[in-house]
Amino acid sequence: MEAQIALSGNIGTEIEFVSGEGWNIARFRLGSTPRWRKGEEWVNGETTWISVRASGYTALNIRDSLRKGDPVLVIGRLRTRSWIDEEGVKQERLVVEATSLGHDLSRGVSSYSRPERAISHQVDDEPLGPDEPLQPVASADSETAEEL
Repeated sequence: MEAQIALSGNIGTEIEFVSGEGWNIARFRLGSTPRWRKGEEWVNGETTWISVRASGYTALNIRDSLRKGDPVLVIGRLRTRSWIDEEGVKQERLVVEATSLGHDLSRGVSSYSRPERAISHQVDDEPLGPDEPLQPVASADSETAEEL
């Protein structure tokens, strides 16, 4: 059974991009903050942070198209990433492995262009070892986000 998920929010970190022979990975943190009216004012709820990663040509397109702060829609598979930290403790994090994503057009205007790339034997499966925890990133309201 595949756990599919669709999210909207703002990119809360710089895009992290790594590549090697025949593979590409892009990662970022997505922040989603609910808002509602309370009397005459708008109120922000607590921001939910989730890690997003993509591979192959999707990773290249993320690197070339998206920036920190952009409002985006993400569709993908929900996964649990596990690793052992420096103290020998098992850590886990939910990650969305993006299959489709793009700018949220309810919040702005975007344009599309198809990149010209040489045909290669690009592999979308990740040939990487376990994730290493990255440094925490501060959110826009100065609270510390979870690790990437």
